[in-house]
Amino acid sequence: MSFALFMDGDMGEQTGKLVTFIINMVSMSIGFILIPLLPMPLPYIVAFLVAYATYKDKPYGMFTGSLLISLGLVYHLSRIGFFQIFQGPLVKIIILSFLIAPFAVCPAIISNNLHIIAIEMGVIAVALPFFEKTVYLAIPLILVFATIYKGKGIAFTFIYYAFISIPLQVIQYLKTFQEGVFPPLYTPLNLIYSDIQSSLSYI
Repeated sequence: MSFALFMDGDMGEQTGKLVTFIINMVSMSIGFILIPLLPMPLPYIVAFLVAYATYKDKPYGMFTGSLLISLGLVYHLSRIGFFQIFQGPLVKIIILSFLIAPFAVCPAIISNNLHIIAIEMGVIAVALPFFEKTVYLAIPLILVFATIYKGKGIAFTFIYYAFISIPLQVIQYLKTFQEGVFPPLYTPLNLIYSDIQSSLSYI
């Protein structure tokens, strides 16, 4: 499969930008809804504005969307108690900085539409473990994208998937931990999803 339409010629560039705009808006909407920082219907409005700014080649487009997802993640991790795992304010600041850094660095170094799509694939892959029927599809989605596009872009996909999903998986494990019982390798983040969505009543 070729991605020439994203990079070759004026028509290919415009087509690529349009496809990127659609994928960007969908994935940002998913991210803003599953890890909400804003009340409805603002996630849809902000997702459109982020995608439109990115379509217009504004550097702040992807940075803004990425930062909002990271702030939503940090807010819910704080509310759920993730940072209480770590002892001392300095350690917590280091962990917090470590979690936010990729969301600021990655948008700054993207150089084409495929890099943007790679980031969005990471966000979409994060959404799949929230539901029982799609929990097994996250890794296959990333691997399929990896076989299609080999390059720096796949690193963006893995980074976004890992930095969003792993902290949530840790919290769910701690919530369901039973001494002497090994956690399942694949489990939907249904408890975390219910907890996050219930918080919408006071966002």
